[in-house]
Amino acid sequence: MLRSVLSAVLGSVSAVALGAQAPAARPTLLAELRRPVLYAQVFGQRLAYYEAGSARAATVFLIPSLGWDANAWAQNFSALARKYHVIAVDPLGLGRSDKPLIDYKMDTWTDGFAELMRIKGISRATFVGAVMGGALAVQMALDYPDRVSAIVVAASNSGPGVHEGGRRGPPAYAPSLAGTRANLLDSFYDSTLVTDAVVRARLAYRLGAGDGYTIQRHLSDHRVPYTPTELARVTIPALFLWCREDRITPLSWGEDYAKALPRGKLVVLDRCGHFPNIEQPAAFNRAVLDFLHSVTSGSTSARRAP
Repeated sequence: MLRSVLSAVLGSVSAVALGAQAPAARPTLLAELRRPVLYAQVFGQRLAYYEAGSARAATVFLIPSLGWDANAWAQNFSALARKYHVIAVDPLGLGRSDKPLIDYKMDTWTDGFAELMRIKGISRATFVGAVMGGALAVQMALDYPDRVSAIVVAASNSGPGVHEGGRRGPPAYAPSLAGTRANLLDSFYDSTLVTDAVVRARLAYRLGAGDGYTIQRHLSDHRVPYTPTELARVTIPALFLWCREDRITPLSWGEDYAKALPRGKLVVLDRCGHFPNIEQPAAFNRAVLDFLHSVTSGSTSARRAP
């Protein structure tokens, strides 16, 4: 997989909503997971995933957005795996997973996650998702409420409320240097992260990803945002992580989303755009770890099935 891993330069990460932050490494937009990819046969298809952490710990699934893969969690994976059993998945049709020519529905993916849990003997897990992955975390809680102990949703446009003010990319985000640059500049707050090298590497990845059919088939029948009635059924703990400067899914969307869930909680990070896990990884990791500690302390509900 063609990707550029950019060298880290010392910078500062600020997240006022979480308090003062110590200096941290400058984020890397296209980092890679430094561990071997694993595969499971799920309904006759190869499902790619990465795994780390103690099998005795509570399990956390990491779900990427459309157009990305599990490597989007490269700056979060190890930090979470120090305390939890972490599985970062390439959903069917994305990344290194098989890409059958089918209509990709939400339950196509949630059924795949649940089957992977069954194969690996995992009874319950927390699902963490960014953008489309966040919608899949919510859908997993709706489709398999007995298998999901908590959810974390970052910057997803799938919530209720008036969706105004967000930028809509296509056709501006065409698979070209100009389109890729426009997409990255809209997606990330710090424009200095969007270098020529990053743009070229991101375009090369998109051209070689082979997921265009998956994305087109899913978006051709994209479901409407979740209603408050649907979300009222999600009674597990739910963390919503949003960037104050998100130009694609503005903060007000996250506020409406969090209010719609009985146990929803909103945490706001500063100086980041549409991908808080990538642009503010240290602050994102702290927020998720604090949340996981609050929902898993003294509980075995998310551990492996006997």
